Amino acid sequence: MTGFLSQETLVAFGRLLKKAANTIGVLLFLTAFCGFIVQIFYRYVLNLPLLWTEEVTMIAFIWAVFWAAAFITPIREHVSFDVVYEMVSVKKRRIFSIISMVVLIIAFCMLVPHTLDYLEFLMRKKSAVLRLPMHWIYGCYFLFLCGFIIQAVHRVWKLLGKDWQDNI
Repeated sequence: MTGFLSQETLVAFGRLLKKAANTIGVLLFLTAFCGFIVQIFYRYVLNLPLLWTEEVTMIAFIWAVFWAAAFITPIREHVSFDVVYEMVSVKKRRIFSIISMVVLIIAFCMLVPHTLDYLEFLMRKKSAVLRLPMHWIYGCYFLFLCGFIIQAVHRVWKLLGKDWQDNI
């Protein structure tokens, strides 16, 4: 590739994005875990249950799950039903993978406007304890959709390339 975006630059940028995504995922999980520990301590040791810890733990857990699914877990590592997939030849696996990725891309793209509509509805709602806007709490689902679509498009691109065997 000519110009200022060489292959090495793109690879380095991809590594940086992956490291940032992993760091954010760890921080989200750590927040959920710490909230859970504080909640247990106050509830069972001090006998003074805290409401905010439940909400922080729930929000951080929701974000951690969707963040990891969108940006940390490779698309080939997601849950799949691969009984038939494992029984067929590599060329048929390629076809299965392309078809399944295209179907997922279409389905997830169809979800985007409905998700945005729902997030707009949630703009008028606030969480019970911390009074956080609900669209910020559940906005991680939109990020999940976008991240998954990008991963799926990238996988289709790789499956259509000359080194497609490396992506099965």
